Amino acid sequence: MRQFLLLCFIPLFCLVFSCKKDKLKSPAASFLVVNATSVTSGTLSLAETHKITDIWLYVNDQFQGIYPIGSVMPVLSSGTANIKMYGGIMNNGISATRLPYSFYDAYSLTGNFEAQKTYTIVPVFKYRSGISVQSEAFNSGGSTYKSVGDSSVTTIADPSLVWGGTGYSLFMSMSDAKPTSKIVSSTTVTLPAGGKEVYLELDYKCNQEITVGVICGGGIEERTALTLRATNGWNKVYISLTSAASTQPTYNYYEIFISAVKQSDVPSPQIYLDNIRLVRP
Repeated sequence: MRQFLLLCFIPLFCLVFSCKKDKLKSPAASFLVVNATSVTSGTLSLAETHKITDIWLYVNDQFQGIYPIGSVMPVLSSGTANIKMYGGIMNNGISATRLPYSFYDAYSLTGNFEAQKTYTIVPVFKYRSGISVQSEAFNSGGSTYKSVGDSSVTTIADPSLVWGGTGYSLFMSMSDAKPTSKIVSSTTVTLPAGGKEVYLELDYKCNQEITVGVICGGGIEERTALTLRATNGWNKVYISLTSAASTQPTYNYYEIFISAVKQSDVPSPQIYLDNIRLVRP
């Protein structure tokens, strides 16, 4: 009798499981894939540089999830849908602190999506209007950054070394005789307090650590925002200056600095910088 009941139960269990599995398949779903993105500065005429790692997806204003570039993203509906994508970054270059970059506009589209079809999208993000983007690409005659002390700082044009293979980049070096190097923004800047977001975008290549931060009130104190490690080629980072600008006491003006102290295990320090962008409300 027990064997008979077991034999009756197995088909029933399989039927129920099969029904649930069919529901999970969501036959009405369509899918999106983003393999590449770009960023346009619009009227700002800036070099295209970004490190968008994720897409924050909204469908009909409903949050669907965070997807690394190259992932298949379910739309979860067929027919007409409004899609919004936000460009996600690694805050301070840390993979565990991913967030949508608040200074990029969302990429939006409305389309008719067919069930079970996959659509490849190449979103173009742009900086929000009404924000301030102060950029230095070292391609003009002057520079908005200056070296301090006995720092060895110069601009270079070697295509094999500069960012993007064209134009100019900044080169900082050190030696045992001159073990420190530092650049500071030539003019002071105002930074919003009260927790308002402020970022310094930076393209860099280095074989030892460098430090980025702000000088407060003409030299009253220095606040480190981030220490960057050695890279295997050019890298892009979004450095949050929010805490440095909002920590009490706050000041009427600041300077941005990037500095390095020669590491004993690095015989010939080499630091390359480009596209330094201070982005704020």
